[in-house]
Amino acid sequence: MTTNDPAGDSAGAPDNGADNGAGNGAHAARATSFGAVAAAYDLGRPTFPVEALTWILGPGRGLQVLDLGAGTGKLAAVAAGLGHDVIAVDPSQEMLEVCRRRTGIDTMVGAAESIPLAHASVDAVIVGQAFHWFDHARALPEIARVLRPGGALGLLWNNADTVVPWVRRIWQVMQGDGHQGEHSGGSDRFDPVPIIEQSNLFTFLESARFRHWHDLNREGLRQLAQSHSRVAVLKDTRRDQVLDQIDLIYEHTARPPEALRMPYFTDCFRAHPSEFANYRRTVDGPVAPHL
Repeated sequence: MTTNDPAGDSAGAPDNGADNGAGNGAHAARATSFGAVAAAYDLGRPTFPVEALTWILGPGRGLQVLDLGAGTGKLAAVAAGLGHDVIAVDPSQEMLEVCRRRTGIDTMVGAAESIPLAHASVDAVIVGQAFHWFDHARALPEIARVLRPGGALGLLWNNADTVVPWVRRIWQVMQGDGHQGEHSGGSDRFDPVPIIEQSNLFTFLESARFRHWHDLNREGLRQLAQSHSRVAVLKDTRRDQVLDQIDLIYEHTARPPEALRMPYFTDCFRAHPSEFANYRRTVDGPVAPHL
């Protein structure tokens, strides 16, 4: 999942979405690195649990759902499978090219900070593995603008369970330089609550966590590593060294032909437009009709 700022794996200096001066250039490079590794992203990254998206969207069908910073459409595909009408928006043509191979998903090039949809045109906005890349001061008003009254904002992050020693070793190798996180592992994960609360555009965030597993062979584990921004921006020689270390972990852990089962939990957050957001929307523009 990408943006010109959204995208697909994690954020900031310690991957918590916050830049610190000198880290701004590196953050920007990582935020725009996903297009070059779109195939690896799609092959190596886990999907999202059906239960997690049902918790956000409810048990019904037929909602108009925007997957923002959709990347290759991992989350959009789950929403489409639940019977919803899904549009995937992402700034990366390369990521969307992969997304377009999936059925039941419309795609548009665009960014969270300037969503190419009408006022009050969707029932839900879902963001998987991407919210930490957004310019929140610009993106949150845009999200509130396109949501219908009573609509849902859902934020999801897949996090590898680094309590498991071999999983922790994989993330240590991928992060390098002592960094933690990337919202798929590590303890320094992005917390959206203060940002959402300070915006005054959404109700209090509810949260839930769902457990799942991602089956990987040797190549899948290599693709997972290559899809992470810290690895994607490395020079070729250094990236090869990282992948060699990933191969060694696989050799000492996997028991082929059985898949290597990487444990994940998905952290989910949901909120709805506030009364203030609903008022702003009616002042700024008309409500789009249901299609």
